[in-house]
Amino acid sequence: MLYWIFDLDYTLYDLDKKIEFNYNLLNPDQELNNKLQRLPSKKFIFTNGTLWHANKCLDKLSIKSNFERIIARDTINCYKPSIVSYLKFMLLADINKKDNGVVFEDSLSNLLHAEQLGWITVLISPGKKNLI
Repeated sequence: MLYWIFDLDYTLYDLDKKIEFNYNLLNPDQELNNKLQRLPSKKFIFTNGTLWHANKCLDKLSIKSNFERIIARDTINCYKPSIVSYLKFMLLADINKKDNGVVFEDSLSNLLHAEQLGWITVLISPGKKNLI
């Protein structure tokens, strides 16, 4: 089975990393919502942010309904790029080693273990979320 795995911050929205983060800068993104809806199979959020933060951002973007599950640092008690975080993610997402994944991430180091698991990795650079 194919799974779509998305980091959250700066992967699904494009805010300047130099400015102080403010939830009011996030607005509903219908274009992104439409793109996510067209992807076949299950989609997950896998973030180093907290579950509360992920829910708040996804609600502000109006895209939360696209995701099967949100797996955050406080739900697995560890951070990417640790391999342990990927193994815990797979367990919670019910993903097997045989399954295929496409991982979207804004940090190259966070893609290393995804690549070692045999998943397709996509590095998102600022302004490039339209790759989805």
